[in-house]
Amino acid sequence: MMITVDPLFILLLLAANAMLLGLTCHALVRFERRCNRIEDFWDSPTGNALSDSDDTELREQMKATQRLEKRVGELQRTVKVIELNKHRPQPVEPTQPAVERNLPIENAIRMARLGASVEELTRSCGLNIGEARLMQKLHRQSATSGAGN
Repeated sequence: MMITVDPLFILLLLAANAMLLGLTCHALVRFERRCNRIEDFWDSPTGNALSDSDDTELREQMKATQRLEKRVGELQRTVKVIELNKHRPQPVEPTQPAVERNLPIENAIRMARLGASVEELTRSCGLNIGEARLMQKLHRQSATSGAGN
């Protein structure tokens, strides 16, 4: 370790430290004055009025923001689920029996079993004459053969 005894170096070092100490004191004094001015403002009637009105508005804004953030989180989770399910093929399952779905062919079978004419089948179910006759033959025969046994 080397100790320098050069008087010029020591003088420069002391001057730099004194200047830094002076700048620090000046900054602290300015900071204290600014803090006092801010404190005086909030103690004034204007500051009191602002702080009273802002507290309720601020609380309401905070609550609204929290509700909004909660809703956004829910929507993000929903979007993730939809994105995951989008790539999977969805199985097609009938939720109602075929008779309740009122498909034209199912309706035609039911009407043919009840003894509807060819004209009624073509008009109600949209079948052509050949399809209506076939429905009558197939389902009238199954109804009569089922009743005969």
